[in-house]
Amino acid sequence: MTATEAHSQLEALRTSANADLDKSRRELAELETLLRQTTTEVEKLAQREMTVANRLRDLEVNIDKYNKADIRNFYVSAQEVQMRLLMMRSQLEQLQFRQQMLKARQSQQLEVITTLEALGPLGGTSGGAATRSDENNAIANIIQAQENERLRMSMQMHDGPAQSLSNLVLRAEICQKMFDRDAEMARAELSGLKTAINTTLQDIRRFIFDLRPMTLDDLGLVPTLRRYMQQFQEKNKVEVNIMAATLDQRLPPHYEIAIFRFVQEALNNVAKHANATQARVIIDNTGNSIHVAVEDDGSGFPLSEVLSENSGRRNLGIATMRQQAEALMNGEFGIESAIGRGTRVAAVIPVP
Repeated sequence: MTATEAHSQLEALRTSANADLDKSRRELAELETLLRQTTTEVEKLAQREMTVANRLRDLEVNIDKYNKADIRNFYVSAQEVQMRLLMMRSQLEQLQFRQQMLKARQSQQLEVITTLEALGPLGGTSGGAATRSDENNAIANIIQAQENERLRMSMQMHDGPAQSLSNLVLRAEICQKMFDRDAEMARAELSGLKTAINTTLQDIRRFIFDLRPMTLDDLGLVPTLRRYMQQFQEKNKVEVNIMAATLDQRLPPHYEIAIFRFVQEALNNVAKHANATQARVIIDNTGNSIHVAVEDDGSGFPLSEVLSENSGRRNLGIATMRQQAEALMNGEFGIESAIGRGTRVAAVIPVP
């Protein structure tokens, strides 16, 4: 590929990324308007439900003053308000989920744009074939990293929230059919459905945090890593500690997210492959560079065999971590492992 072709490809990527960002911003603005309207409707219904509940309490205390038709109307009205409120709250949660997903997508788009801008102009032919090759490799790595992340997201969505939501729809249909046969059983099923919805909501929130933790923008890298490691410990039963006493300053956003992804991928590998009981995350700012390392006490693996070009065991996320360290942060990547001695992955990143 010539320098001119590389320049054209980079400009096309920039144009596409900026167009996607503009589209996301428009969608988010429209969604936030709908969110405000739905929130107002939920608040009105909540007030109405409170009024109806007070009327029902009065009915129970003075039931002799009401005839059967009035009693029936009161309960029908209360049920209608409760069902409407339940539906609107569900709709509000779905809109909030979409809002968080759009914000996460915007953050990712901004990171891609920042990385593309960091490559600088590619016009001209100065630097020779080696420079053009490096530029082409950088573009290819960015594209590949994007595709890998999209694949990971789609698989997690399919196996997690999408499957759970499908089950919830099925259970809701069962409840609907039960109402005509056995109202008490339908109420019991609805109670279980509510519990399942809350569980799914928590799973979705964890998925959103893994996708793009909002605390990264507000609190920074180390507090976000601490929260992630707490969730990691609870889920995988692996004790994780962090040493980051020398990192007392904020980094550019794309550096913080890249370091977070590096640690996240390394810990995912620990959970999937290491059979470890303990892991340690080390982040050290030496002034000129940032050293990031993740160590575990697991079973380890034959490094030369796994890194061999002919090896079929190239599924440990090593390529992803290498891209994050070298392509996205212009750093160096290293890995040490041996059977029975655990694994250590590390990156040395120049301070921006």
